[in-house]
Amino acid sequence: MKLTNQQITTIDETLVLNGFVYDDIKLELVDHIATEIESEASIEDKPFEVVLKEVFDRWKPQLKPTSHNLLLGYGFLAPKIISDKFADDKKKELIASGITVCLLTVLILLIGNKFQNPSVLSGIVFFLQSTSLVGALLMISGKLFVLKSKINTTHLFWFKKSFNLLLLYGLLIGLGFFPILPSNKNTGIKLGGLIVTLIYLFLLYGTLKQFYKHFLFEKKLSTSKP
Repeated sequence: MKLTNQQITTIDETLVLNGFVYDDIKLELVDHIATEIESEASIEDKPFEVVLKEVFDRWKPQLKPTSHNLLLGYGFLAPKIISDKFADDKKKELIASGITVCLLTVLILLIGNKFQNPSVLSGIVFFLQSTSLVGALLMISGKLFVLKSKINTTHLFWFKKSFNLLLLYGLLIGLGFFPILPSNKNTGIKLGGLIVTLIYLFLLYGTLKQFYKHFLFEKKLSTSKP
């Protein structure tokens, strides 16, 4: 049994009613559910409406509204399949962030100790400040782009969620209001400033990557339409 465009639209609308507002996940689920319905209807020769209900009943545990307050913040609620995906993505980001920041911090401290040259540290600070400022400008450009976007994706969710904080820190670091390695402070304060800056840059990279994925999905969706 091959589903009609109207039947596929019915699946899409049913997912929307169950809280699937992200087009990238919804598109994948429409394909999965449509395949299940086609297979079951062909084997058991049942009407579309009957099979649709049976399939969605099986999917009901994945459609149940779920929250991960510790990872995603209080007040966030979404179908379990989306909420679990977001929580898993956040765990991976935290682990990768911790490992990357530790390695870069050690590397920069080793370089500083090896050369014992103020100009070397000044060069590192200038590079980090410049990168932060460029990142802030890219965030603003991305924001202007998504204002015109009619597509909603999980990638766009992460971009919007992080935008305000990353823009603020990017401007503070990039314009020198947040000292990365203050010369008149003790080692602990210097280390803290460096770690905060590296965490920011890692999160900035991840957020801009999410924006790029959203851009690619929107482009793919627009080119696939007749």
